[in-house]
Amino acid sequence: MEKKTIQNVPPAIREAYSRANRTRDLETQIELLKEALKEEPAFINAREKLRGLERRKAMTDGFFTKFMAQIGASFKLAKIKALTNRDPLAAMALCEDVLAKSLDNPPVLNALAEAAENAGAMFIAVDALSLIREFHPKNEANAWKLARCMQANNQAREALRIIQEIAARYPNDMNTQSELRAALALASMEKGKWEESGSTQEKTVDAKAAVAQQLIDGTIHDADQAKLLVEKFQEDLKENDSIDIRRKLADAYMIMEDYDAAIAELEKVVKTLGTMDPLLDKSIEEAVIARYNKQIRQIRENPAAGEEAKQQIADIEAQREAYRMQRAQERAQNYPNDAQLNFELAELLFANGKINDAIAYFQVARRSPQRRLACMVYLGRCFAANKQFDMAVEQLEGALAEMDRMDKTKLETLYYLATTLEEAGNTEAAIEKYKEIYQNQANFLDVADRIQQYYNRQKQG
Repeated sequence: MEKKTIQNVPPAIREAYSRANRTRDLETQIELLKEALKEEPAFINAREKLRGLERRKAMTDGFFTKFMAQIGASFKLAKIKALTNRDPLAAMALCEDVLAKSLDNPPVLNALAEAAENAGAMFIAVDALSLIREFHPKNEANAWKLARCMQANNQAREALRIIQEIAARYPNDMNTQSELRAALALASMEKGKWEESGSTQEKTVDAKAAVAQQLIDGTIHDADQAKLLVEKFQEDLKENDSIDIRRKLADAYMIMEDYDAAIAELEKVVKTLGTMDPLLDKSIEEAVIARYNKQIRQIRENPAAGEEAKQQIADIEAQREAYRMQRAQERAQNYPNDAQLNFELAELLFANGKINDAIAYFQVARRSPQRRLACMVYLGRCFAANKQFDMAVEQLEGALAEMDRMDKTKLETLYYLATTLEEAGNTEAAIEKYKEIYQNQANFLDVADRIQQYYNRQKQG
């Protein structure tokens, strides 16, 4: 099964795709695109747009909605598996019904990958397993499965990147290192085939593809290489006006420091999706922040700027921070149940001295298991800043009770607790915490000086 663009699908499917783009109702958009994929599962434009909308829905769904969707999926999974070998296209259609309700569903995404593989649509299998990796990055079994599918889909270099990440965690495991060597060989063979075959023009295209892969790997920082990418992606857009290509084009413009062009491409993606999801919003924000930073750098590099430069830089920095705050507030308002967005806003508020506002957002973000400990530490610091020392100590001690390793995070939390106890007048308890830090890392911040000052006071007293 080969990918199909909007030019290659029947008129009725094109019309459904067009209607999905025109409507503003999320559920209607998802339903139209889902039905289009049932008819044409290889319709890549519809697949990309649908996944973007389903991600947005997943971010706004509450726990109960997700729970009920999981329950509903469990009843359909047996039927999906029964169809996987006999009628994989029907199984894929049933998977789309379930994923439209909740995209974060590993069993169904796994079933979709298996059905897609049976249908000869490895690119759909890769997409499904990539979604599991996006939602559950620590799922190692899925990472291996995704790498295998990528290799079967002629994406050996992308598969290598995943296997390298796993192998780095198990440097002494012979089987894992053997898998890594095999992946390196396969990626090298794939690269060799590109270099050996084709005309000069084809090799130029392949060179651009190789540079594009470097962009994906995050190893390109050169403006000249990025220009090559811009040419490649602009050519690709003539064949397939894809969201993914426009995202990559925006990344290339970012490397070239053409931030206006990057923002323009990302805004086209927003228009195509019909919505602004948090990841896109963050990408646009990064481009705008980079544009501010470039302006500041240019002023500093201009020797003729004189004394006015300081005020100009201060004004731009103020505009930049106001913009960051505005975007963070808008994201948290649009996605009130997203713990990460609430956490990011709370951090900004804390850094800007808006302690009481920060407390409210840290309390929301604390509901996330991934952010709970960090929020407890921040809440302790907030209460300490408000001179509410008893509550500050309670939060910090609670966080420390759940930290096993004496790593940087635990050292910092101990330090915040010690300074809070000291400011509250409990010097003896504070010095015990400083000693605990000193015994593990003697050069941590100003702990050695604080301990020495304590002993000096003891001698004088």
